[in-house]
Amino acid sequence: FIAFGLFGLFALAFTVYQLVLLYRHGQTVGKKMLGIRIVRSDGSRASFGRLLGLRYLVPGVISMLPVLGPIFSLINPLFIFAEDRRCLHDRIADTIVVNA
Repeated sequence: FIAFGLFGLFALAFTVYQLVLLYRHGQTVGKKMLGIRIVRSDGSRASFGRLLGLRYLVPGVISMLPVLGPIFSLINPLFIFAEDRRCLHDRIADTIVVNA
């Protein structure tokens, strides 16, 4: 049980760390390595609430819904092949991925 608790604490800390990086710089560690960052569609910095609520929580809740969740989870990343290369979570949060 202690191992599960430590894993959960580590996962929470890692998520908060990534969110803070994303909010402050528009980049997580992985995005920085790839030379990309997240901004609003008008080029401005995305707010913390927009990143957490619209980019992560709303898609997360949708993906947990019976029937609709698995469909959303499949379709969401496939939108990357659209002309504007924005996944559904980008459309929900009005964000885009740009070169850093």
